[in-house]
Amino acid sequence: MANNAFHPKDFKAWVKNESTNGSDPTITTGLAGLDVDSVSFPSLNVTQVANVRSGSGRVAVATDFFQDNKNRTVEVTLSGVIHGSGADRILMGNIMGSSADPLALAYNHTGTAGTYGVTSHSSTTFTLVLASPDVVDGHNIVMNGCMVTNYQISADMGTDGGEYKYSATISSGLVPTLNDSSVEDGTMYTGSPIALSTLSTKKVYNLTPVMSGFSVTIDSPAVYAGFSSSGYEAFGRGEETSVVASSTVKLDSVTRGLATSFDTQSAHIASDLFTATQTTVSDCSISIPSGILTNVAYNEGDMMMLDVEMKALALTSGSILTIDLVA
Repeated sequence: MANNAFHPKDFKAWVKNESTNGSDPTITTGLAGLDVDSVSFPSLNVTQVANVRSGSGRVAVATDFFQDNKNRTVEVTLSGVIHGSGADRILMGNIMGSSADPLALAYNHTGTAGTYGVTSHSSTTFTLVLASPDVVDGHNIVMNGCMVTNYQISADMGTDGGEYKYSATISSGLVPTLNDSSVEDGTMYTGSPIALSTLSTKKVYNLTPVMSGFSVTIDSPAVYAGFSSSGYEAFGRGEETSVVASSTVKLDSVTRGLATSFDTQSAHIASDLFTATQTTVSDCSISIPSGILTNVAYNEGDMMMLDVEMKALALTSGSILTIDLVA
């Protein structure tokens, strides 16, 4: 008998790094909880064949039915508020391939490839748990071998007072467990939300503008190969890990030259392409040293603004992106 009725907001989202890539770590201890607006559930994307075969009449025959749930990618998108907690660090560190303090995307970053159940590359795969409010009428969804393929940090003074928010796309090449009945346990996010108003330094294209908001997006597609009884056999990253930033700034004597700088641009700048340093540095301070303008557009609101878009480029040393969080 079904006794409960669930709302999507009843579910919790937890993450945990894997010591062996694609392993199934215990979820009854050591999980790190994410602050999510609401939990997004995976599309199962099975391969199913139920076609009419030649010579079998005009209807599909039962013996010709085939379904495969192994060689497919399972994805989930989550969004919420950044607290700089352990779970935030797991997601950011995964797509940046970093466990350093601060998290750093190196100038010669290549991404890490491995074999599920065999390799033990740190900061490469993790387990995502979408936990049911109870396991009597519901089940937990457990996804092993996950990688973050897209991660965005954003904040806007016109939305929730400039709270730092994230959006993360999470991908796995393994078959998810859809009927887990363990009682999960871990540490939920701690710390206050982070806001634009506590920035001590802000730079856009080496200028100090009046800023109303920004976003920084890291994109690093996952690729999979091979086959096994658990799903894909091997995992890796696509050809480019890109970092782009955008910011809306006031049009004035400080920023009026940005349109000309973009229009006549012939080379990158080597420092302060985008900088957002918090008063408490470990509250998600962001630095993109070098890169180019990819667009400057006039924003015709109640006050004339400029929408500035940038792309990070690597120099011959250092990092193209650093994010400072509590280690």
